[in-house]
Amino acid sequence: MRYRPWTLDFTPDDAGVPAFPFEEVINPYQVDASGNDAFIEWTTGDWDPALRFWTLPYDPQLTQWLLSVDPSRPSIMVAREFGGQPTRWQFSRTQLIGNGWLEAEDLIWQPDPNLAGTPGWPGAKTAAWGRVRAEIEELQQLMEDDRERYLPEIDIQADGLADYFISFLGASEERHPWTIEYMSCGMALGNIAYMFYKQRFKRPRPSVLCPGLIPPFGPPAHPAFPSGHSFLGHLLALMLLEIPAIRQRYGLFNVFDGSPGRPINPNPPPPGGGAPPTNPLYGRDEIKSPMLWLSQRLAKNRERLGVHYFSDSTGSRHLAGGIWRALFHETNPNNRIECPTLSGVLAKATAEWPTKLP
Repeated sequence: MRYRPWTLDFTPDDAGVPAFPFEEVINPYQVDASGNDAFIEWTTGDWDPALRFWTLPYDPQLTQWLLSVDPSRPSIMVAREFGGQPTRWQFSRTQLIGNGWLEAEDLIWQPDPNLAGTPGWPGAKTAAWGRVRAEIEELQQLMEDDRERYLPEIDIQADGLADYFISFLGASEERHPWTIEYMSCGMALGNIAYMFYKQRFKRPRPSVLCPGLIPPFGPPAHPAFPSGHSFLGHLLALMLLEIPAIRQRYGLFNVFDGSPGRPINPNPPPPGGGAPPTNPLYGRDEIKSPMLWLSQRLAKNRERLGVHYFSDSTGSRHLAGGIWRALFHETNPNNRIECPTLSGVLAKATAEWPTKLP
């Protein structure tokens, strides 16, 4: 993961060789000599050995992963409560889209497995390859135009995501210990959630398919979809906006008139009508919230680095919105993720941010 300073105008010689081998992009949806599918996927051996636990069948009690940590920590208790309810957050591709936790657009990079063996399968693979190629071209553009200017910020954010939120809030261990513990709870349960889905989708990193993207460090040794930085950034933002005083400063400001920020609507009306509530972070447009601005910046920087596709970022945004709603605003007891420890930590964190407003 150490930093390697590639120069963005690097050319091997002066004989017209392109600065980067951008034309060489591998189609992940290959077939073997017998005509059988031989897709390029992240395999067990590609994982960081320290994270290879996630390639095993899911352990609802997380007994192995949490053996070496302090079970009295609130964040570890939250992780165990969350992880012990897999039926409420572990869904298939079809269920994720049907529940509004992902949008179909988030997964058009992947041929719909339900079409395998049907006449539509070859066309689905061709369409998915077209999407992958288009996303890699976007990353090539970001590499040439943005990466060098954003690289110091990207480098620090790689392992310092939470610190950006702490600094943005002006929080400190002395004055806001429970707020920081609350963030730790979000990181703990969030790591469990996105690692599970990385193993489920097994998407290769962009630089596996396009070596010319040459990330200056990494890429991390685990699959691309969903993006951990985008997922955690959006989840932490939504969780912090549950605190009224923080919401008033960093919430939604669709039309700025000096009024305090508004909360995120967990049941927004579906675009185009319809009965089921859509994801609170649906779509791909800007969200006019200072807190969610930070989330989107964190996500985009991972694309500038060349380690995530745009659909990794948006899919993670939607997945975070679905899990946040299930944790805090789900009214159906059969679908709500019950984490009583998290509720207790939120109450203590809220007390650290007094406000005269509702």
